[in-house]
Amino acid sequence: MKINKNTDCDILVIGAGLAGYIAAARAADLGLKTIQAGNSSALFLASGLFDLLGVFPIDSGKILTHPYSAIKQLQSDQIYHPYSKTTPDQIKKGFQFLASFLDSAELKYSRPGANNKQILTSLGTFKPTYMVPETFSKGCSLDEKNLLIVDFKGLRGFSARQAASGLGRKKGKIHTLTIDLPENNGSLNPVHLARSFENQEFIQRLADKLSMFSGKADIVGLPAICGIHNSLEIVKSLEKRINMDVFEIPGMPPSIPGLRLKNTFEKKLSDLNVSFLSNAKIVFHAMEKDHFILQAINDNFETRIKARGVILASGRFPGGGLFARRGIILETVFDLPVFQPKTREMWHQLNFFDAKGHQINQAGLETDNRFRPLDKTGKPAFENLYAAGSIIAHNDWTRLKSGTGVSCVSAYTAVNSFYKKHLR
Repeated sequence: MKINKNTDCDILVIGAGLAGYIAAARAADLGLKTIQAGNSSALFLASGLFDLLGVFPIDSGKILTHPYSAIKQLQSDQIYHPYSKTTPDQIKKGFQFLASFLDSAELKYSRPGANNKQILTSLGTFKPTYMVPETFSKGCSLDEKNLLIVDFKGLRGFSARQAASGLGRKKGKIHTLTIDLPENNGSLNPVHLARSFENQEFIQRLADKLSMFSGKADIVGLPAICGIHNSLEIVKSLEKRINMDVFEIPGMPPSIPGLRLKNTFEKKLSDLNVSFLSNAKIVFHAMEKDHFILQAINDNFETRIKARGVILASGRFPGGGLFARRGIILETVFDLPVFQPKTREMWHQLNFFDAKGHQINQAGLETDNRFRPLDKTGKPAFENLYAAGSIIAHNDWTRLKSGTGVSCVSAYTAVNSFYKKHLR
């Protein structure tokens, strides 16, 4: 039996990916009555690394150290890119807010600065990124240190030997160690293994094995499974026991750092009285004066929502924000016009790794400088409707490595714009 009820809010956030969570966090921070609807399971795929701009020009594959200088060039070259609708100062403020919000919820990230960091990956390569969990930070400055990379027998998606091989001729010696746990029955579940790190007896057993490399290694790299809760404290505890620095290395999903983000956002937003409607389909019905009338529906409830503003952070195709028919891409809540290639044949290149990329990756909603989606005439479709994250057009974020940056600045700016205009 479904529960039917009516509710109202200052702002409804549609989507529970990173952009949706940042929008809900900023709205709650400003004291707005906030409802969020969506499915947060996609955060299990998130690496936990926060990118700003990692590669530019996009066709060159050039890895960036100074992203803000490149953003100025991007704004000149790609006038429709989401970064061209904002300023470096707004981008920095968005990241500062995100870092402070997570810090207040006891999930520590490096503070945003001027430069990108180069973080060691499970492939032995270095990925450019902007903000990293503190448990990753020491992996950004390996220099000439002697390194021990550790894996666990039965844990899929992470190989110490593969990571060491990818590092090639790195200065300093590289050691590898595979740990076979007594509880291993052939395949280790990463969530179960991460929970084991929260047991002091397990930490001591691990420390005993790592201590064999004392004097040989200066720093230890572990797969990113050092606890679901209190991961930084767990890493520090292990460091004290072995007298070596320790850092986590991002690997393949499912992602424990992504689970940490999910848990942190959900708990903190609940403490801030944000209402969360899980797995709810949102249907737009009408405008009632200056309020949106929508309905949230799932197997257990139907809720009529009256909202002064809406943040559309529903994502692209996996999140359900965009839907592809045979020859057209549709936006699924408000039926907004979608910027897209003119014909289906232009969606993809024949070569998956084509240097030009795939035009479908640029598809999404056109917005104004306040991130309000535009209608067919180029004007805001609704005064109080905003878009955030990957649903915004002209951002090939997988190639530019700009996904978190666009999510952060668009969500932060959109909520601020709504607040300043209507509720300040």
